[in-house]
Amino acid sequence: MQSAGCRVQRICSFIALLYTLHSTLCTGAEVFPMPVIAITGGIGSGKSSVRKMFEEFGAYGIDADELARKVVEPGTEGAGKLLEVFGPDFFDDEGNLDRRQMARKVFGDPGARRTIESLLHPLIRSAEKDLLEEFTQRTPDAVVVVEIPLLAEGGRSKEYDGVILVTAPEDVRVSRLVEAGKYDYDEAAARMTSQVDDGEREKFADWTVDNGGDREETKKQVKKIYQALVSSR
Repeated sequence: MQSAGCRVQRICSFIALLYTLHSTLCTGAEVFPMPVIAITGGIGSGKSSVRKMFEEFGAYGIDADELARKVVEPGTEGAGKLLEVFGPDFFDDEGNLDRRQMARKVFGDPGARRTIESLLHPLIRSAEKDLLEEFTQRTPDAVVVVEIPLLAEGGRSKEYDGVILVTAPEDVRVSRLVEAGKYDYDEAAARMTSQVDDGEREKFADWTVDNGGDREETKKQVKKIYQALVSSR
């Protein structure tokens, strides 16, 4: 029987694929008038909280997780393409993608990974572009922040106008994941070890937000970065 850690790592590999796809879609191919900033960090660091703080200050936010999931929702072109290539075994009766099944496939078959990239990359790119164009029409001088957990794994950080790294001590991150009921301790630890460490992320970060303590202290850091971005437009 496979350990929980192995199962989690397989699921991570598929989710990482979706994030990697998303990280190839940035501003390198399209030019937008507003700064588009990536927010990244390890699991449990609080990236979503930081993104929402930016939104509170007036930035537009994009959640890469949500975007990647939307392109494979039941009835979408992405789901149809995966169904055609990989068959119904990877979907439930309602047309939802079985991520555990697909994760096992991706984990053991590099060819399947490349196939998924070729199928989903254009769809995610289009979704990202549509959002940025929408934001441009609304407020061309706005700041846009894009939450991408596995930006380092995607290797495309330079295609953003800047990168914000969100950090927190490992014990804090594990506690958050366990307390949220998402994983037990071993699963949370496996998720963390499947990702690169903050030392690697720091190599391409333009700003670092310490989110390991008081929320108001984190918010002060976010406000300072947001104000710098606004003043630089």
